[in-house]
Amino acid sequence: MVNSVTSTMTEPLVVSSTPADGVRVLALNRPTKRNALSQALIGDLLRELAVASKDNAVRAIIIAGSNSFFCAGADIKEISEIDAEEARRRRYLEDLCHGLKAVRKPIIAAVEGLALGGGFELALMCDIIYASDVARFGLPEVSIGLIPGAGGTQRLTNAVGKFKAMQVILLGEQIESKEAQAAGLVAKTFEPGTVLANAVEAASRLASVSPTALSLAKEAICRADDTGRDDDFERSLYYHAFGTTDKREGVGAFLEKRKPLWKLD
Repeated sequence: MVNSVTSTMTEPLVVSSTPADGVRVLALNRPTKRNALSQALIGDLLRELAVASKDNAVRAIIIAGSNSFFCAGADIKEISEIDAEEARRRRYLEDLCHGLKAVRKPIIAAVEGLALGGGFELALMCDIIYASDVARFGLPEVSIGLIPGAGGTQRLTNAVGKFKAMQVILLGEQIESKEAQAAGLVAKTFEPGTVLANAVEAASRLASVSPTALSLAKEAICRADDTGRDDDFERSLYYHAFGTTDKREGVGAFLEKRKPLWKLD
């Protein structure tokens, strides 16, 4: 069964399906933009997550991209039009963080290809990450004068430690799938093109056990993971970055397809 999400576009930005009993798949569907997280896509994803959360027939949720890429990150064109005040007013990406955190059912990220920036952060918000053998993860925000602002600095550090997080975030180096698995970031890797099928199989197993136990176990694990984190501090720096010269130069250079010329504010 496939449900089309209401959208202002001809094609739905999120395609919802039920490939197995108790399993809901939410597939990002913005292929021409490599599934970049526009406000419209985020809104549709949050609405579908809310629907799945309230549906007692749904026991586990999968967030997927396509066989070529998971998500390229936030929409750079939209970011170019937002300053610090507007970012705070919109609570930019904050609703996505809160929306996933509010879901008490287990969520699996099925990652094929690239998961960059906000796309990597979206995967990090999930409870389990499955990835293809050739998937890659990265947080390149500093290259456009920003920092990861949807939990990336906090969750990645918790997952792989300070020094590896510094390498990924400050140097912009990507993590290959096998390395991510060895670091405990990715739960399992699979041959390209088979990640979603394996995620559905795992979700079906989740759907076969006590939903109450799943919810309580997830809550307990997330509480442990939250210890020592400071998302509010990260977010304050993230919003501040929207008002900097580096953000304007970095985003402008990206859109103009040139190298940025960095200047101190």
